[in-house]
Amino acid sequence: MQFPSSRRVRALLALGPLVGLSWLGAYAAFTDSVDVTTSFSTGSILIRANDQTGTVALTSLSMSGVIPGAVRYAPLRITNSGTSDFNYSMTTATTGSAPLAAALTIGIRVVPSATCTATEYNASTTTLHTEAAGLGSAAIASRPLAAGASEFLCYKVTLPSAASNALQGLTSNATFTFSATT
Repeated sequence: MQFPSSRRVRALLALGPLVGLSWLGAYAAFTDSVDVTTSFSTGSILIRANDQTGTVALTSLSMSGVIPGAVRYAPLRITNSGTSDFNYSMTTATTGSAPLAAALTIGIRVVPSATCTATEYNASTTTLHTEAAGLGSAAIASRPLAAGASEFLCYKVTLPSAASNALQGLTSNATFTFSATT
């Protein structure tokens, strides 16, 4: 039996890949591609009180010469001027006379407009802070507000009729701090 010469074998082995590659071109398929791009940008939150940022004086709630039984109502507009919805909350800090701050009662309700009187306050079905003694106790836990939306809060502060005679001539100040988070 005769074996093929090693030269022939080598030639066949060398031609094999070339012949195989030539067949690949005959079976080529059409191809196409597409690039998809996108971008990401952050939104913003911006809380305003009476259309202002920073420190806002709520002078309509201020009371002077207060006597037992006095009641004061004052509106405060909260606005989300940002591009994203947020939840806002409110805490209160008091300075000055602690006994007077403890004696004052405060309640906060949502009303439909900037009109904040006993009528609107009592008609409101959305209570954010139930009337309670202690000015410093006023708080709003968490309330949603859509981007671009506003709502009116109606504050009611009372020095109860049974207020102690020891409260005469005292002054207490309150700072309501609003915070917004997404």
